[in-house]
Amino acid sequence: MIFFVAETQAAEPKPIVIAACFAMTGSGALENSPNFRVAQLAAKDINDSGGVLGRPLQILELDTGSTPIGARQAALAALDAGVVAVVGPSWSSQGFPMARVLQKAGIPMIGPTTTAVGLTAIGNYIFRACYTDTGQAEALAGFARQEMKANRVAVMTIAGDVYSEGLSSAFAKRFTETGGTVAVQSRYLEDAMDFTRQVDDIVASRPDIVFASGFTRDSGLLLKQARKAGVAIPFIGGDGWSPSERFHHIDLSEGENYYSSHWHKDMDTPANRHFIKLLQQEMGDTAPEFIDAATPTVFDAVGLIAEAIRRAQDTDPEKIRIALNSISNYEGVTGTISYAGSRDPAKPVIILHITPDGVAFVKAVTP
Repeated sequence: MIFFVAETQAAEPKPIVIAACFAMTGSGALENSPNFRVAQLAAKDINDSGGVLGRPLQILELDTGSTPIGARQAALAALDAGVVAVVGPSWSSQGFPMARVLQKAGIPMIGPTTTAVGLTAIGNYIFRACYTDTGQAEALAGFARQEMKANRVAVMTIAGDVYSEGLSSAFAKRFTETGGTVAVQSRYLEDAMDFTRQVDDIVASRPDIVFASGFTRDSGLLLKQARKAGVAIPFIGGDGWSPSERFHHIDLSEGENYYSSHWHKDMDTPANRHFIKLLQQEMGDTAPEFIDAATPTVFDAVGLIAEAIRRAQDTDPEKIRIALNSISNYEGVTGTISYAGSRDPAKPVIILHITPDGVAFVKAVTP
């Protein structure tokens, strides 16, 4: 009797799917495009080391459309796809509607740069990989008072924007608590092109510095028009000024210009050196010079989810949430990250100096 033995091929391990929700379309598409690449890079790095629980990570890319409504739709699409966790979005204004959907569904979310203070208060599934606006405002106000010796500040704010209003308020509070004076606060619309009124307010109030709590495009135009009008005092901004390479097209010969960030290529840690090496292998030797300083938080967010799955020994979203909540001293690209039950990580704020030759690392400040 002859027996035939059928050859069977072992089934491929089922991937663990994580959604990356950023802007593919709309005003934020250009700025957000590296986030998708870095999320994929993080997954590849993890998969090259054997994956998580013997399974590969898979990144599902979803478009927020650069709007709060689009962010909500992206969150709903993530639920339909059955993801175990979500990384994104970039902006706090999109983070709130996304977080409400994911909290209700019980899916962990890590916002890479959603710094608005109230975001994680939405619920126990909502985390961030960045510091809060309160943390960076405290660091920036301290830097302005102690290092820049500023006594009077003009505050420039995008009217109605969650991020800009919150950061301006926190900065002004801390600045005045330490003995400084807010000489004027001037508001404008995010899509503004003409900053004549704001420049006039700066000149009339005679501040020592200008705090511009906007984003790169609007803050850059304001800075350019102020310099043209002869305003040479220092400007200082928050992490919304990333990607700072857009400032390279502006004449920065007058005044000093600083901002807070999440990362700089010159941070000398094992995690950052590894990240730089991966970037250069994937995107070329010059990639670290041009990457958005906020993008490495995406790499950390993917890594934090993978670490939580390892700790939980499970892909159940509830168990991932519990494991995330207990993470302490995680060595990320952007610094050492500890949640300690707060979902707002304790981590350093990086102060950078914009010069005509590029962006220089100044110091790391622990709020």
